[in-house]
Amino acid sequence: MIAQAVGLHQAGRLGEAAALYQQILVQVPRHFDAMHLLGVIALQEERYEQAENLISAALKISPDHAAALGNLGTAFMRGGKLEAARKYFERTVKLQPAGEVPLANLGAVLRQQGRSQDALTPLRRAFAINPKSTAVCNLLGACLLDLGDAPAAARAFEAGTIAEPSNGDGWANLAAALSRIGDSDAALKIATKAAGMLPQSSSARSVLATVQLEKGQLGTALATFREAVALPNPSTQTLCAFGNALMRSGLCSEARQALTQAIELDGHNASARWALAMAWCQPIYEKADDIKPSRSAFNQSLGELQAWFKTAHRPDAFCAVGSNQPFFLAYQPFNNKELLSRYGSICTDWMASMQEPKFVAAAMPAARDRKARIGFISAHIRDHSVWNAITKGWVMNLDKAKFETHLFQLDRTSDEATELARTQATAFIDQPNSLHTWIAAIRAADLDVLVYPEIGMDALTTQLASLRLAPVQAASWGHPETTGLPTMDLYLSAEELEPPGAEANYRERLVLLPGFGVHVDPLNPQIPALDLHELGLPADEPLLLCPGAPFKYSALDDQVWARIARGLHTGGGGWLVFFRSRSQTMDTLLESRLRDAFEREGVDFEAHVCVIPTLSRPKFYALMKRSALMLDTLGFSGFNTALQAIECGLPVLAHEGKFMRARLASAIMRRLDLPELVADTDEEFIAKAVRFASDAQARERFMRHIGSRRDLLFGDKAPVRALERCLSEAIADAKSGGNRNRTSWD
Repeated sequence: MIAQAVGLHQAGRLGEAAALYQQILVQVPRHFDAMHLLGVIALQEERYEQAENLISAALKISPDHAAALGNLGTAFMRGGKLEAARKYFERTVKLQPAGEVPLANLGAVLRQQGRSQDALTPLRRAFAINPKSTAVCNLLGACLLDLGDAPAAARAFEAGTIAEPSNGDGWANLAAALSRIGDSDAALKIATKAAGMLPQSSSARSVLATVQLEKGQLGTALATFREAVALPNPSTQTLCAFGNALMRSGLCSEARQALTQAIELDGHNASARWALAMAWCQPIYEKADDIKPSRSAFNQSLGELQAWFKTAHRPDAFCAVGSNQPFFLAYQPFNNKELLSRYGSICTDWMASMQEPKFVAAAMPAARDRKARIGFISAHIRDHSVWNAITKGWVMNLDKAKFETHLFQLDRTSDEATELARTQATAFIDQPNSLHTWIAAIRAADLDVLVYPEIGMDALTTQLASLRLAPVQAASWGHPETTGLPTMDLYLSAEELEPPGAEANYRERLVLLPGFGVHVDPLNPQIPALDLHELGLPADEPLLLCPGAPFKYSALDDQVWARIARGLHTGGGGWLVFFRSRSQTMDTLLESRLRDAFEREGVDFEAHVCVIPTLSRPKFYALMKRSALMLDTLGFSGFNTALQAIECGLPVLAHEGKFMRARLASAIMRRLDLPELVADTDEEFIAKAVRFASDAQARERFMRHIGSRRDLLFGDKAPVRALERCLSEAIADAKSGGNRNRTSWD
């Protein structure tokens, strides 16, 4: 009878097989095969609790039966009892140490527990036994991708596609890894192939959307994501990716819905919970009244995030840190110290979930006769605003007789600026390919000081900054806001950038270097000819450039631009020139808000506003050369943009705010001794914009003045010398256990 039952079972006739197994058990209550296989049928029919009971009963008859132990582990895993599943899979592996399936099962449950690092050991053993197992290849690749080792993940996924070319999921996985590496062209080709092979697969379409997003095709990616979530059974990962894309588009309310759905599917998913909290930090708002409630909701979400972490005990929680960040808080005109300090503490707590004893705070090395070792760590060691404004001048001009400079380039993107940096550094490190290998490389450098020129724009940077990797750690204003991280000792700012009492804005100890705090080189731009009519711009009226991205224009300030336009209308003409971004949704929302503000002021939007595409840098220089005035973005100024305008001879009307991030352009204009081009209030800003738009003689005077004094902005080495003194004292303090409160180094 047992042979007949097994035959029916193998033929998929589960009901008939189950009936025969039950008959056998009536006759022989301790019949192992009948009990075990009846449990297997319950497992196949997703009756997990019944499967657990039946297979457990079978194991009382034969405690070391490897297949039964494995099936019980599977029942526990599918029923969400991961720790119990792990124990049974480990027992199976002990009985069958060369068994591919037991090893793969153990790797799978460890990954589900958030222990991808631990999962690598059994999965690599399984791969060695059978490198042609698609399941093993994909599991191994997924764990490597979890840990940030995208190149190794790609190799594992590629092995799976070679073993089984018809497996569309394997191709989708390979596309995801290639996209993470930065090979976006190959990733797009393979992701398109995978989506074609699996037209009903939500996950495959999600990978395609993710690759499109990485290539900057935001609108296309959103459409593909919408297709993905409309297909049956979208995964938690798909919903999270969709939520992230929505946030990048400024559609944060819809993003929160997608992320809430992801959490309902998998309440243990740290990334979904993290993203949901960050989704309250919107890049753009429909109306000003929404800003303060979103800040309160973010604060509440941070509390919920930490409460969940304390009870969830997820060792993979650190993977979520930095995946989304409260970047856009800086574009709100409020003191963010309290919110960001709470956020920073959560970052450091979650990073500690790596559970690695070597990540204990680094002790100060004993005094020894060598140069001080200064590390600079950034994802932007290239032609980027952070490199151009901050890092380059420090790296190029630190006294090489006293200091070693160790550069850690977190992003593989390379250009001429990267190659220049490579020649200037004592050591240039860009080979690590995962969080763990980066940590090892930084520790191996045995640094005295580790400087982060920006924290807040790159996930890996935030993860590393949330650890103690050097005795002295410092942040600077590449993202001009306190980091909130308890791991940052110093915040390197500048006397001419900060308002009085600025110490109250930072969790770190504020350091005021002289001047702008940095050494900046002139650009000496080559400016091509430009046909204004091709851009839809008039050549006979003043052009007032508004060069910020949509999220730089707060709903609190819409009336400012409308009132400037009203003044232009009564003062003889002029145009406000805005620029389109990559996000059509944000562009549309900003334009809609501005149109409403113009209507309230009784001004024709079409007669005074032109929105043009984002220009290449040379064309942007050419447009600045042909314009009358650049208007500062209120609340979050532009340092590099203002410098570029000055190099093109374009006067910048700066709006000086309460925080350093709102004083970057005004510091430049004050250095040039042009206080006329600094406004302290909205009313003054509006009045000066209107007056100078119609006063060609004043603008000509400003341009001559700029031409005679622009050299004052460049080549200042005093901040670098002060930085050397600051870092030397900080090293000495760390060695002695002291903590001087000095903030200024003249």
